[in-house]
Amino acid sequence: MRLLASAIVLMVPLWAVAAWPQLPLPANARMEPVGTQVRLNGIPMRIQRVLVRQEPEVLIRHYRDVLGPRHAVERLQDRLILSQGRDDYFVTISIRALRSGETEALVSVADVRAARQAAGRPLGVRLPADSAVLSDMESVDAGKRSRQLVLSNAHAIPANLDALSRELAARGMQPDGPPLRQRASEHVQFFKGDKREAQLTLVRRAGETGIVLTMVEAP
Repeated sequence: MRLLASAIVLMVPLWAVAAWPQLPLPANARMEPVGTQVRLNGIPMRIQRVLVRQEPEVLIRHYRDVLGPRHAVERLQDRLILSQGRDDYFVTISIRALRSGETEALVSVADVRAARQAAGRPLGVRLPADSAVLSDMESVDAGKRSRQLVLSNAHAIPANLDALSRELAARGMQPDGPPLRQRASEHVQFFKGDKREAQLTLVRRAGETGIVLTMVEAP
């Protein structure tokens, strides 16, 4: 449960469905939707950003009352995390103080049923051999579809660049101009096609290459 809660907190949003748990807002709070139609590692999610100009303890008391006595609490260095399973959903609330003087609560809900179905799903993207997928986030916002893959493998930058450039070419995208950054340990390239674009970032450290591939498709 702790690993799932941490993953949900670090990155996520979702779309409104009547069956999803709805948590009441604190008094005098403003709410910002983080995104729409978001999936993290294949799991449909919904997230709201709640802001109040009060101390964190105010939000902590509010959400602990909302969740009731049966919930988990985890205190990290800069935030408090509350989590609870509700029927077929998993609720996570991350509360932290901001430098602006406000307190932020990231309220996320994950569909546990869909999480089971997502296990072992095909990525639909040809990756370099022996790549570990650290994160796979998809979203739809105003008709624009985006997907960000965070990967890691032991291949050198040129081998990764060659493999992923071929995959992007198969999706109708070619390099758009020279690399944005090009060093021995870093390569950043922008790709473009018809109503679609991508950015590929490769960073080599300690015998490992970190990869961030972001693809966007316009309606």
